[in-house]
Amino acid sequence: MEVDKKSFNLLVAIINHNHNQEGIALKNEFGQLVDTILIDSGSTFEGDEREHFDFTLPNVYYNGLLNQAHVAMKPGHTHLLLITSDVVIEDFDILLTRMKEVYTQNPKVAVYAPSAVHSTHHHMNNLKSNDIRKVTFTEGFCFAMPRPYLDEICPIDLSINKIGHGIDMYMGYLSMKNNCWAVVDDKVVVDHPHGSGYSDKQARIERDRWYATKSTAAQAYHYWISKDILKNKFGYFVLKFIMRFYRL
Repeated sequence: MEVDKKSFNLLVAIINHNHNQEGIALKNEFGQLVDTILIDSGSTFEGDEREHFDFTLPNVYYNGLLNQAHVAMKPGHTHLLLITSDVVIEDFDILLTRMKEVYTQNPKVAVYAPSAVHSTHHHMNNLKSNDIRKVTFTEGFCFAMPRPYLDEICPIDLSINKIGHGIDMYMGYLSMKNNCWAVVDDKVVVDHPHGSGYSDKQARIERDRWYATKSTAAQAYHYWISKDILKNKFGYFVLKFIMRFYRL
């Protein structure tokens, strides 16, 4: 997988389902700083809300939105920053500046995510390291990734997995497969509220069905990464050792 480590030209894609005003506000802020699109999945619009959206799709769930964001990247875009519209960001310029700094100064970084508050995964929350931390995966509510990685993931077959569970962990697998890192950055913090509008049981069924189409190594990575003790920096080194026994 060829990634130009010196080039950084970002597209921000904000994905939305019934958080219209929050999504519009995020687009207005990011749009002043970088190429930004706002994509909707089956929301109900009021007033002039619809005109702020670049793409209005039926309810295609997370993976349908990720597919559309990938398609929307122009030839010059080297990285995608995907953000769900319920994420709260205090300083947009700091997030973008820091992200570019991490990518340009750390050529092994593949997946980048700011730290969070209220994350369901401890390793995603701010641990006050004041630096990037290697992790086995980053959650999908706010992450950046180079285009070649997205080219390998997308398009995702929505007949197999539309809800989106497991995609974040597969991004971690691709990072390790290519001897690169997924990182969480404690220098930047965002807030992502709890809650979802889908069936967790169905999401797990779709995730497992999707992983059944992937390599034995990817399936093994997902199995081990699901252990809470292996989701952090310690887990990164354990997984790196375990994956030596698989053909990546």
